[in-house]
Amino acid sequence: MQPLFLHPRDLDIAAPHLFWAAPPDAALVDSLASLGQTTPALVVETGGRPILAAGSRRAAALRAIRGSALCAVAVSLDGPAGDDGHGPASVPDPAVTPAVRLGLYYLASNLGRAVTDAMAVAAGRYFTAHAGVDDFVRLAGPYLFAPDDRRARFVTRWLALPPSLDALLASGHVPLGTGELLAGLDGTTLEALTPLLGAVRWSRGSLAGAVTWITEATRLAGCPAATLLARCGVLDLPGRGLSPNDLTAGVLAGLRRLRYPALTTLEARFAALSRELARGSRVKVKASQGFESDAVTLEVTVKSPADLAKAATDMAAMASSPVLPRLLTVAHDDHDSEAPA
Repeated sequence: MQPLFLHPRDLDIAAPHLFWAAPPDAALVDSLASLGQTTPALVVETGGRPILAAGSRRAAALRAIRGSALCAVAVSLDGPAGDDGHGPASVPDPAVTPAVRLGLYYLASNLGRAVTDAMAVAAGRYFTAHAGVDDFVRLAGPYLFAPDDRRARFVTRWLALPPSLDALLASGHVPLGTGELLAGLDGTTLEALTPLLGAVRWSRGSLAGAVTWITEATRLAGCPAATLLARCGVLDLPGRGLSPNDLTAGVLAGLRRLRYPALTTLEARFAALSRELARGSRVKVKASQGFESDAVTLEVTVKSPADLAKAATDMAAMASSPVLPRLLTVAHDDHDSEAPA
């Protein structure tokens, strides 16, 4: 196959099918300047301006080296590339349009590259714009996923989300496995929640809890999620300079309060009274499950007889404290409803 030598500035290095294109680093520029180009790029000859099918980083790097040409080999959009197992399908397929074939050439040229979740979604965005989701998985899937890789299913579910959320996946704020969960939200709730999605590094479990609380609170309150989020103050937390862990804990606590206002108020009251009751002691005071009974559990860890004697003295003082009756009946004045106010 006769190589072509092209001026790198004559090629579009940001075409949509180059969906993983990135600026070249200094190491690549230095390598090309000292050793030359060791791997040819792929181009499609059109009779006019050639289409760069693969090699955008090399082309971009060569633009910085005066007098350099890009070495490339020509591939065709009209038919199969061959039967070597590393090109597009060798049997004519109506789903393999020229745009799809360009994407497949690009994937084939990147075979063996580690594919992140964000990269897989970027590929999915390109292919599903030119073919169906099933064709994307069938044609591009073998280049992207191992046979037993669950990410193929996760990526197809993520593709139901607005493309604007892809940046949150790339930044690590939202995991790929939450795509189906987020896609199940109505548009207004998802829009209201988006600022928090970019503020916290969510795990799959923590985001599932947050989504459940906000959707249930919205249903019970009968008002939009944006109104509830503004009311509870969680949207203000990202601007307070909190540590990542404290920010996550604060957001989750605020969303849980939206869903369970009576329970969380009761928990806060119990925590304040139990601290007052056990002040200066190592005795831990725990409420009954769900505050279903007027009882508490006292726990203490002892490592010596002296520790046990001290705990006994502390518990005797707690028994005579006026705080104890208030603690035992803390749930009596609370309402049963968990609907947001």
